[in-house]
Amino acid sequence: MAVHAGEEHVPKKGIKDNGLLGVWLGLISFTFTFAVFIVSNVYLRGWSPDVFNVTLPANVQDLVNYNVLLLVALGVLTMAGGISYKKRREGIAFSLLALAMIAAVGYVVIDWSLIQSYRALGPAAWTAYVIVQAIMEILVLICIVLYLRAFYFKMRKNEKSLNRFIPGATAVWMYTMIMGLFVFIQCDLIEVGEFAEWCGIKLAQLGNL
Repeated sequence: MAVHAGEEHVPKKGIKDNGLLGVWLGLISFTFTFAVFIVSNVYLRGWSPDVFNVTLPANVQDLVNYNVLLLVALGVLTMAGGISYKKRREGIAFSLLALAMIAAVGYVVIDWSLIQSYRALGPAAWTAYVIVQAIMEILVLICIVLYLRAFYFKMRKNEKSLNRFIPGATAVWMYTMIMGLFVFIQCDLIEVGEFAEWCGIKLAQLGNL
């Protein structure tokens, strides 16, 4: 089919955008790689539970729980920001994305402390958990880069690039939250009931301040 002179050669928005399709294919491919390390964690704990089922000290478990809260905040704020952007409420959208990026930065800082804590707990904790945790660290760092990229397009008032960028970036942001929660539950880093109890205790402590 002939292309009219002067017509811009730009991909369409949505699922027909080749860039967005590429993002999803990349995430699917990455999932298989990530799953290898998650399965390895599960296998090690099942193969030698006395060695690889590590009981985390209270202070280390607190780091795990804080990371869960930050990941949930990242996902909720990002989703709300994406919805606001779609409704053309750009001021609200980018305020929410800024808060999501702060949550991501907090996650990276705490996760680095968590990795060092696993190292201090000995070879078993290091072998079973550090690679999975390091991959999560990399994922969240990528999220931060994507947030910064979105703000770059916003400052340059490049609406066309933003319209293409936001859907693909949102896929990565939400994927990171979902995989993080899956890791924390599947690798026995948190028990849902214990996490809920921990949240109740922390809320009660805040109420007593």
